[in-house]
Amino acid sequence: MTSVPKAFASASDSSLTQARLLYYESLKDKTKLETAIALFTTIGQSDISLQGRAQTYIGSLTAVKAKFAFWPHQKLKWAKSGLHLMDAGLAQNPEDIEALFIHGTTCYYLPGFFGRGDDAQRHLREIVRLLPEQAYQYDPKLIANVIQFLLGKIKLTAEERAHLQMINLRLAKQ
Repeated sequence: MTSVPKAFASASDSSLTQARLLYYESLKDKTKLETAIALFTTIGQSDISLQGRAQTYIGSLTAVKAKFAFWPHQKLKWAKSGLHLMDAGLAQNPEDIEALFIHGTTCYYLPGFFGRGDDAQRHLREIVRLLPEQAYQYDPKLIANVIQFLLGKIKLTAEERAHLQMINLRLAKQ
């Protein structure tokens, strides 16, 4: 069995888990956005290995502010700012499955006029490539969520689909 990487074995593990939960709550509740951003900021500052991932989350949360903004120019401002932050965060560690997932899903749900559909597909396809080697280095619940999204939202070959399902089964047995 693969050893657990620093990102999940460190004291920041509980903070990262809490931040992830707050992230998903923030997607539906704008009152939680600033708290989630603050928590990811603290995580990125306290663990250099998580800076890129934390910044990707912060960028996504910033883009989510567009969803709750009233004025169109504010919506555009938040979305562009969030995309810039996400791009910079992902650039710090372009093979981080979690950062790729947050970036890819955020771009997936953006309106088409942002022109980020190709980014979404590219990042989600990259996850499919990386999962066989890296799946066991991440929180199994996170990977199960990633796999569920991939199986439901992107085109996969029969072989890729079977491989993802096998990874999912192995993680469930842990």
